[in-house]
Amino acid sequence: MFGCEGAINKGNEFSVIDCPAVFFSSENNIYAHGDLNSLDFEKIYYKAILNNYGLNNCYADSNNNNYFLDLLILVEPINPTDKILNLPIFVILYDSNDDIIDRHYFRIKDQINYSEANSKYNLTEVVGNLKIILDKSKKVNSMSIGFIKITN
Repeated sequence: MFGCEGAINKGNEFSVIDCPAVFFSSENNIYAHGDLNSLDFEKIYYKAILNNYGLNNCYADSNNNNYFLDLLILVEPINPTDKILNLPIFVILYDSNDDIIDRHYFRIKDQINYSEANSKYNLTEVVGNLKIILDKSKKVNSMSIGFIKITN
């Protein structure tokens, strides 16, 4: 976006803004996929854990505040049925009074790392790139990130 065709060259005004504090939800930082109603460990395909983030590109253009967040998610295969990962993520944005001002939902898709040599699935690092755009009138002080719990 900041190349030759970026906002600068199209006449849009932009300015760097402070990036908000980022927190991982303590209740929703682990995601398990499989038959969660069963006590059988064999029916859990994988678990994902929010590991780290990078939020280093925050700017305001003429209409919006823009936040570009990179999430590092570690996925541990337990009994995978295939390579496909489909991770539902929420981001809740708060103002300086800790009031919710907006919610964003994302789905990060990737594949579990599979070793042909060992014929097994390996711990996989997934990087999700989240683009959060918010009306310029709303000032974000902090954000909370977690997995959306999906029940059958």
